[in-house]
Amino acid sequence: MDRSARMPNNLPDSASFVGIDDASDMEGNDPMRNGEPDFRWDDGRRHVTNVPYMLPKDLEEGQRLDFQHYMLRYVFKGNYLAPIKNPNNILDVACGTGRWMFEVARIFPQANFYGLDLVLPNQGNSTLRFPLNCIFKAGDVADGLPFVDKSFDYVHQRLLVSGIKAQIWPGLLYEIIRVTRPGGWVEIVDTNLTCQRLGPETTRLAQWVQELSISRGMDPSLQQNLDRHLKRAGLVNVTAHRVSIPVGLWGGRIGSMLLQDILALTRATRSIVTKYAGITLSDYDYITTKSMQEYEEYRSYSDFYVVYGQKPE
Repeated sequence: MDRSARMPNNLPDSASFVGIDDASDMEGNDPMRNGEPDFRWDDGRRHVTNVPYMLPKDLEEGQRLDFQHYMLRYVFKGNYLAPIKNPNNILDVACGTGRWMFEVARIFPQANFYGLDLVLPNQGNSTLRFPLNCIFKAGDVADGLPFVDKSFDYVHQRLLVSGIKAQIWPGLLYEIIRVTRPGGWVEIVDTNLTCQRLGPETTRLAQWVQELSISRGMDPSLQQNLDRHLKRAGLVNVTAHRVSIPVGLWGGRIGSMLLQDILALTRATRSIVTKYAGITLSDYDYITTKSMQEYEEYRSYSDFYVVYGQKPE
């Protein structure tokens, strides 16, 4: 079996390509067939079938992800915190729209960037013009990472823990470390599933979301212990940062940005939450409107975490 990746001929001479493990491609009844997922439509939104991830995969969600990217870049004053220097190969796990890759590729133009996601960026409709050193591959992280061992100097993963089953997480972390080169860095960015300091209606909504995620096999507490997981997995020089971001106009520019992000998230999960809670769409819309008011009244906030560690030499 040829385990090498097929790459364009006109990439930089300094390129050092990683091997793509074709044996990891999905077969049988998995949600991926020939690299393309199966979709279903619900409440006017497009979702990938047979995955625990509750959010849609459509243009509107892509716009939200880009907006969220700008917010996080503003909060953390950059696109990464790990002390990476002169990397050759970088992997973005669950790359979304690819905007993080696009921006970091401008910082490290000598490096090769690989993005893995259930649904690849629609480069035909994107305003981004990805350079030739940005390469995308469709895949489900639950099936492992389709790359050979010790391929990457830096592996980045953002806001995925709440979208995978808890039983998958240890294996995914093992896979991330497996494809990281000795001396390379792993960085994970995530947030709590719900906000803190909530009003009564927002608490109801948060409780439904928590229960729903647990019923789908997820563990809402994983994000708070990421540093512990990285240390147990064998990484060294593990560093953790927690930033509390206000939700609402009371928090200024950044609070307004997170409020808009949460409103978009609330709309995106409208159908699935109403079905779980046994309420009408109009009831859900009323609770959503009240929650937007309560974020201001109770000065709610959300904790975001950045944890990075180094694979031993």
